[in-house]
Amino acid sequence: MKNFLISVDSMVARWIGSAMLLALIFSTGGCAAKHVVLVPATSAILAPEPNSARGSSQGVSVQLRANTWDDDPKTLDQDLVPMEITIQNDSGRSLAIRYEDFALIAADNRRYSDIPPYRIAGDSYEHLQPYWAYSDAYYSTVRLPTMAMLQDAMSEGVVADHGRITGFLYFTKPTGQAQQLAFHATLVDMSTGKPFGEIIVPLTMKVF
Repeated sequence: MKNFLISVDSMVARWIGSAMLLALIFSTGGCAAKHVVLVPATSAILAPEPNSARGSSQGVSVQLRANTWDDDPKTLDQDLVPMEITIQNDSGRSLAIRYEDFALIAADNRRYSDIPPYRIAGDSYEHLQPYWAYSDAYYSTVRLPTMAMLQDAMSEGVVADHGRITGFLYFTKPTGQAQQLAFHATLVDMSTGKPFGEIIVPLTMKVF
């Protein structure tokens, strides 16, 4: 049995307007682990790269690339949904980058929040290739978050006017066999702390 634990402390809980400590537990079974694939929906504005879509609002543009994680661990998409996001800010103001401002939202309004990389905890499991000689071991344990996950993650902070940032966001894996979702990015003015727009990119999820 494969167990994955994501703990969110009180600071993160305040971000989402709750004083409760949240615990999200993913359980998948060995070779039967589900593989979540996100692709741009038919209504999305496609970007040139494969599995890419884009959106814009108020001078800010976002391009997302789904199914592009190819770092350590290779099996990350069995536990989470990593998405590479590029943000270009031409809004005439400084743009705040906060993990709480990104989410995947399903058609039934279920919200799958972006998880700060340093709040991810647990183990992932990778096939041993080749198998260890004289051993019955078929998997190796990978402790999360890996250094690659931390280094590749989008950092919180600020994007100045005419600035750009690229990095991975890690989302809770949606449930269900197949459904429509949308990537939501709330645009926040760094100087005032107030939202000034939102970008929505339609996606389709399939589970294998």
